[in-house]
Amino acid sequence: MDVYKIAVKIFASAPDGVGLDFVPIFHHWIQNQSVQGHRLIDVADYGHVAAGPGTVLVSSEANFYLDRGQNRLGLLYSRKLPLEGSFADRLRAVIGEAMKAAARLEQEPEVAGKLKFKTDEILIRLNDRLRAPPNDQTVAAAKGDVQAVAKRLYGDTAVVESQFTPQTVVEFTIRAKEKPALEALLKKI
Repeated sequence: MDVYKIAVKIFASAPDGVGLDFVPIFHHWIQNQSVQGHRLIDVADYGHVAAGPGTVLVSSEANFYLDRGQNRLGLLYSRKLPLEGSFADRLRAVIGEAMKAAARLEQEPEVAGKLKFKTDEILIRLNDRLRAPPNDQTVAAAKGDVQAVAKRLYGDTAVVESQFTPQTVVEFTIRAKEKPALEALLKKI
């Protein structure tokens, strides 16, 4: 698997983040260049788009979204530039970046106590229709690595599901019965 354009969404337990403004938080992150390994550039707010990308923090390497896709708020980390290593290495790195950003957001004073991220569900998108076309072969090529990451994070209780249509990209959902803290998962990734 030669895919590096991987997107990972960590869902929020808050239904839609009503009343939370992420623009000033992301501006603060840019001013302090708060995300190691990322050159933070700009913020855009698409809050007016129903079930859309929400607030976007743009960096050279990846975009961070407070995404409202599927009418479910979550932090979506979408990698744009290549990463070293195997597909499994890149997958772990992208999941780790999403979890670090989610943990950081939970600690921001503006959202502390108002926003919590769930840890029993992770959405993974292979956001490259050329290198990972939406078909059964792509699912078969990636599923073993996704299952290995799921087992690493949650043990044998994790369930991995995949889906795609000709109009979408390949997606995997990892679901677990347990809900460990983000910090505990970060130590395992």
